Amino acid sequence: MNLTSGTTAYKTSCEECGSSNAKQVFDKEDGGQDAFCFACETHFPMTSKVSKPIIQKEVPMDTESINKLNSIAIPDRMLRKEVVESYGVRIALSETDGSTITEHYYPDRMNGKLIGYEVRDCLNKNFKAIGNRKGSFDLWGQSKAPLARKLFITEGRLDAMSLHQVILDNTPAKYAQYKPAVVSLTRGVASAVKDIIHNKEFISQYEEVILVFDNDDAGKKATREVLKLLPMAKMATLSEKDANDMLVKGKSKELYQACVWNSQHLRQGEVVDVHDFLEKAMERPKMGISFPWPTITKLCFGIRPHTVHVIGSAPKIGKTDHQHQLCHHLIYNEKVKIGMFDLENSPIRTAKKLASKEAKLDFTRPDREYSDELLRSTLTSLDGKVRFYDRSGSRDWEDIRVAIEEMHLLDGINIFIIDPLTALISRFDSSSANDKLNEICTDMADLVQNYPITIFCYSHVNPKPKSAKSHEQGGKVLSGEFTGSRAMEKWFHYGHGISRDRSDDCPVEEKNMSRFTLLFDREYGQSGGCDVYYDEQTVTYLEPNKWGR
Repeated sequence: MNLTSGTTAYKTSCEECGSSNAKQVFDKEDGGQDAFCFACETHFPMTSKVSKPIIQKEVPMDTESINKLNSIAIPDRMLRKEVVESYGVRIALSETDGSTITEHYYPDRMNGKLIGYEVRDCLNKNFKAIGNRKGSFDLWGQSKAPLARKLFITEGRLDAMSLHQVILDNTPAKYAQYKPAVVSLTRGVASAVKDIIHNKEFISQYEEVILVFDNDDAGKKATREVLKLLPMAKMATLSEKDANDMLVKGKSKELYQACVWNSQHLRQGEVVDVHDFLEKAMERPKMGISFPWPTITKLCFGIRPHTVHVIGSAPKIGKTDHQHQLCHHLIYNEKVKIGMFDLENSPIRTAKKLASKEAKLDFTRPDREYSDELLRSTLTSLDGKVRFYDRSGSRDWEDIRVAIEEMHLLDGINIFIIDPLTALISRFDSSSANDKLNEICTDMADLVQNYPITIFCYSHVNPKPKSAKSHEQGGKVLSGEFTGSRAMEKWFHYGHGISRDRSDDCPVEEKNMSRFTLLFDREYGQSGGCDVYYDEQTVTYLEPNKWGR
């Protein structure tokens, strides 16, 4: 990252990526200025001090005045009138000479409805926004895009119009009736992931999707991120910075070939040499963040990214309390955000259970005394630290996977809880449930490889044979007792078991004793566990070194 230095003067829009305020201008000691965009990571050297541009936000639309503007050719960008007009772009001319282009008005839509304009100030090379700028926009040009076989997605609006024009000019006459579908991101690479997630339904209509992002580090990075969401999409490789540059420099035919005929799937690295991964391989293994229980932290080397954990127990043994204590510890002690998929309880009940861990008082029991102020303050302390998936929505893994990607990419969440895993296969009959679970486990393992995330899955276990000591009598959980155990042992990285004796003849002093066991470890082959004591008053599992035994 090419960071600049100096005293921050102001923030403004970026002419490279279109971000509204990611470009930061710095006052230098020599009296000059330079700038750096934290969205697209572009450095802007500036020799002399310039005044702060006026960036308008949430300015009400003067529809009548904008409608009076015409769509005309943009000569400096080599764009013809009919192309500019087809995208609804309006052009303002100088009041002095009546011919110099002063502003471009790019229409923005939300669910097909015009909600504002991004305005390019051609003289000062700034942007301003008119109308509603909140929410997720349609891809730019989406409302005009025909349903064709191929969809081209460019990084910028000028690039979309440029590619559209080049495809029209190079399409054989006998296919002239087929118009190209070319759209762009709404705010350059800064909005890439958000734009693709929001408009996935529109994108899914096309047989083939080609990404035509800028030929720079920011564009390449955005391409890789989008390809995680659209793994079957192709990418076009440009010889100049962007599609408009190629048009302006007389490389129209080359641009056409690169996008229409020579686009390729990103090589995923099936065949690599040592030099391809040497620097990655040189990185030393690091401890992850901690579990609430030091023994488990030591056994697993902490909670590390790119891993899936499954935790299993019989009903009423303590699986839910394990989950809530883990979440509480991560939120309050490790200061990380959690994505919670509690598929058996409402977000309200789950939030009250997490708040109970913080207050060391069970808010869900009617026999506990507490003040409304205490409940409100502990619930409020969770706000922004955990996001809940409403169980009233879909329990299909495909939808949950999308929600995980959204939480990670848009909210910065790296740790996710799914409880119970078996809820994902509840609608399948017994003959196909295991096949579906194997498919889910495989896909989940792929997901954590694509993103630096950790997933904890909680699962019920099958009853023991009658000849064996039952789980309710303290029988140890075995990895083969998980529903779909073969798939989990094959694809998941860690398996944990929780066991406790709940039988009537169990001594009182042992009824709240549980055993946490690491059942399998595909990463390092570790095994072991620890005894814990459940303190009913504080609703907390404590290791011996924490409760004096």
